[in-house]
Amino acid sequence: MSEPMFAVVDVETTGLFTTMHDRVAEIAVVRVDASGRIVDRWETLVNPQRDLGPQRIHRISAAEILDAPTFSEVAPALTEVLQGCIMVAHNLRFDADFLGYELARAGVVIPGGFLQGLCTMRLAHDYVIGNARSLAHCCEFFSIENYRAHSAGDDAEAAAWLLSRYIDLDPDRPEWSQALDIASTMSWPSSNPGPTAFVPHKRQALGTVEKHFLSRITVHMPEYTGPEEHDQYLALLGQAMLDLHLSVHETRALVRLADELGISQDRCRKLHAYYVEQLAVAAWADGIITPDEEAELYQAAKLLDVDASVVAHALTNPPTAPVDSGPVTGKITLGSTLVLTGAMTRERSELSSFLTEMGYVVAERATKKTDLVIAADPDSLSGSAAKARQYGIPVVAENFLYDVLGVPSF
Repeated sequence: MSEPMFAVVDVETTGLFTTMHDRVAEIAVVRVDASGRIVDRWETLVNPQRDLGPQRIHRISAAEILDAPTFSEVAPALTEVLQGCIMVAHNLRFDADFLGYELARAGVVIPGGFLQGLCTMRLAHDYVIGNARSLAHCCEFFSIENYRAHSAGDDAEAAAWLLSRYIDLDPDRPEWSQALDIASTMSWPSSNPGPTAFVPHKRQALGTVEKHFLSRITVHMPEYTGPEEHDQYLALLGQAMLDLHLSVHETRALVRLADELGISQDRCRKLHAYYVEQLAVAAWADGIITPDEEAELYQAAKLLDVDASVVAHALTNPPTAPVDSGPVTGKITLGSTLVLTGAMTRERSELSSFLTEMGYVVAERATKKTDLVIAADPDSLSGSAAKARQYGIPVVAENFLYDVLGVPSF
């Protein structure tokens, strides 16, 4: 049997309370041996199958967890990592509560004593000068770098370095050996990940640029499409571009529709250029294009991988006669039914009051009669967002409230 170790755990969650059905969205384990040496690091994003909550804290986007494994899929590999370990965390009560909750939901029997491990926050009272006990303060005291605070991997590693410093300062402290003795007696249930074992799904590296969604549309495809198929694609494109943002859900829907309709990548590029041209036609409707409208046209072109020269030409060549703007559809008007979902930057009740006073109808949940769902994250996995996509209702980001509908942003 291998020597027992400390498993330093950190979780990022959708909220603060398991009793409110908050879930783990990211988990990391950094193992440390009896001497305080960091042995390895394991981490993965987790699809919580619900809205991500206050994203300003953990900074995980819904797009990042769409293809991440659920906790049940993570559990077999996680229990392998935790074998022969005792849990350590900075604020043990919080992380142990969520870890225990998720493992229990996944049907894993947790060995007695594992969750009652060591808390680097509590231990800081003996090793850190000052009143603050936050992970950031403790790391600053010991000159420990935490490059990406509130990411499970970096926070777990920072806490592991804290534990290592504590052991270096006080190698004969009895708690170290007592905890490892408990770890050596634990028996975790055997798990067999099987042929469909999950692959850890990590955060995107800072500065990562994804390929444009057009690259996922087939280059060579029989051209049996006509105006009807083009109109279908342009209609979905107009709905997706309502807030001048393309979510992962929206780009996947566009790729899927292009494939279903037999529209090639080259044809999609031409339809995108046509769409931008028609946006310019709509902007010229009052005889002038404002700086804001010009900026929006260039933004639309960038999102759709349309050359900026298309916009430049449209800006200097106004239409000589009124033209139907074709795909520029889906405008939201007073009286439209809106649904707000997710943890927004302002209280939803406050935003709802503004919208009601302006003449919109604000509903609690999405139905077939809903015109628009406004989400904290346009790729939100909330029930309302999922229902909207099922019904073909646009889902837009919170900034649509301020930039388009005119809700005061203060």
